[in-house]
Amino acid sequence: MNKEEKIRISLIIFAILVAASALSMYHTYQQPASEIQTVILGIYWHNALYDYAAELKPNIIYENKTILKPGEGTLYTAITNKINLSFTYSLTSNPPPETANITLKTLTIEIESPEKWIKTLSETSIKEIFKLKGSLNFTLEIACAKIRELVDKIDKEIGTYTSTYNIYIMPEIQVNARISTKTIEETYAPKLTIAFKTGTEKGSYISIENLNQRVQKKITETRRVEYPEIQTWRNISSAATALTSMGLVASGLLYMKNRQPIGEETAEKIEEIVSEYEDIMVKTIRPPPETQITIELETLEDLTKIAEILAKPIIHSIEGEEHKEHIFYIIDDDIKYVTKLKLE
Repeated sequence: MNKEEKIRISLIIFAILVAASALSMYHTYQQPASEIQTVILGIYWHNALYDYAAELKPNIIYENKTILKPGEGTLYTAITNKINLSFTYSLTSNPPPETANITLKTLTIEIESPEKWIKTLSETSIKEIFKLKGSLNFTLEIACAKIRELVDKIDKEIGTYTSTYNIYIMPEIQVNARISTKTIEETYAPKLTIAFKTGTEKGSYISIENLNQRVQKKITETRRVEYPEIQTWRNISSAATALTSMGLVASGLLYMKNRQPIGEETAEKIEEIVSEYEDIMVKTIRPPPETQITIELETLEDLTKIAEILAKPIIHSIEGEEHKEHIFYIIDDDIKYVTKLKLE
């Protein structure tokens, strides 16, 4: 293996290494060295529980049962005297709250005649009509006859008639707590709807919706997470790419410097070629004669084929300084077939 072949092999090896290291570098740079993550520090729940006990008039359907609680039956308007309503709020969390300050900010009660009117009661009216007791955990008394009387008065004032009406109870709870080193400041408003329905398929009855309400929330924190191993691989792949690229450039320059030009051969190679065709070759010390037509051939093998066809010898002439140019030719009348080889 000559020097040129060794350099060519090293050039190929470095090209493969550059491709591999560049691919590795591309892959590592596709991976994030850091990213923003949302971490859940804790979970908390707003728990709002409405409960009631309805006082019934003497009745047949419930066999004169006097108290009806949630899930025990339909509250028919005609046999319901009043509804004793209670509200309880609690804050639970995981982990448990470090501190908690919970207050009833406001209590709003509205009476609505759908698509006709809506009445927001004052604080005084709430206490008088609904007999409000307590603060955060409170009780109300919903006297059906008294509510119907208020609805009729409003209808009379504006000239309407209401058969179906709603009561909206809306406490607004202010929560200030510290959970998992985070401060929670927010309001929570669990709305209760009490609907007095008339003329339905099941008769006239009272519907109470959303008795048990629970809202879950998360305490989160945004953090930047670093991946040092990714940065390490980036540095390694970048350095490998740089080093192999330098090796590829150096091998390329060395190959260009030592590359044997097309048409040039070593003295040993020319001697080998001449000995191969010595049976049809003669040497001369004179330069090739001028002919009317000169045909230059690429290789000595091509010239040999013509010699065989023409049955003529190949003439070998050496020219140039230090005898570096070897000329092989055939003369056929006014045509000269020639190929040249040069020493490195």
